Amino acid sequence: MKKMYKIAAAYLIFGLAAGLFYHEAAYWMHFRGYTVLSKVHPHALALGTGVFLVMPLLMKVFEIQKEKSFRWFMWFYNIGLVMTLGFMSIRGVVQLFDISIASAWDHMIGGFAGIGHILLTIGLFALMRALMRSTKE
Repeated sequence: MKKMYKIAAAYLIFGLAAGLFYHEAAYWMHFRGYTVLSKVHPHALALGTGVFLVMPLLMKVFEIQKEKSFRWFMWFYNIGLVMTLGFMSIRGVVQLFDISIASAWDHMIGGFAGIGHILLTIGLFALMRALMRSTKE
């Protein structure tokens, strides 16, 4: 369970840093438009910190950590969330600083963010399977 709190703390630190970076960078750049960077902060706090703060409760009540699919959840969800947050951050920085990039790079950033979302979905399915299997008893 301590591992879950450490993961939650890591996402909390990243989420707060992302929010601070967005706020300060937008202020100093006099940016008034929309950027994906504004969504990194709430994504990190909700999908990272929120999920991993609830996880010890599920572990204590349902003992989901004993299920094989829980390990799949941990791998897929964390890799997917890191990819999603990372490529959202890259997209947001490109938008915020008005960096001109090639169309192929632009599509690649979107594609990798999409792969991150797919991995998140697989992780959530694995979590639901672990939860259902642990409640059969």
